[in-house]
Amino acid sequence: MAVLAASTNPTTILTTQNTKTILALLSPAFTNSLYLATILQRLLSTTTLFLLFRSYLLSIFLLQQSYHASKILLIQSLYASSIACKNAYWASKKGTRLLWMSTEGMRKKLFMEFMIFVLGGGNQLILVLFWPGWIIVGGGIWGVWSLCG
Repeated sequence: MAVLAASTNPTTILTTQNTKTILALLSPAFTNSLYLATILQRLLSTTTLFLLFRSYLLSIFLLQQSYHASKILLIQSLYASSIACKNAYWASKKGTRLLWMSTEGMRKKLFMEFMIFVLGGGNQLILVLFWPGWIIVGGGIWGVWSLCG
């Protein structure tokens, strides 16, 4: 077989007669394909609306469930914090009582020293410090100071 040999297959040239028969054969396919395209578009839009509606319902359901779960967690945390506060109050009350009882000896000694000071030579000093006339004297000094500026 030679490489440059002439072709033995006859070439067919499309004529207007051949194109009319091809179009006549393809015409029902075109109309059916347009009909199928409209059906497919309707199915697609229906499916899309169905999926959007389902996702909307699912999101509302999840929102409600998360709301109820947060309420349950809030109630449980309120209960736990109330127990913790009661225990902290009880512990601070007991600690304060123990601290007060542990300082009883020191308080007795301080009271004894204060009474010795008051009944001894410190009576005049206490009278000077706690004299009620200091309110009048202090008010007068403050008035003169505020007027003179």
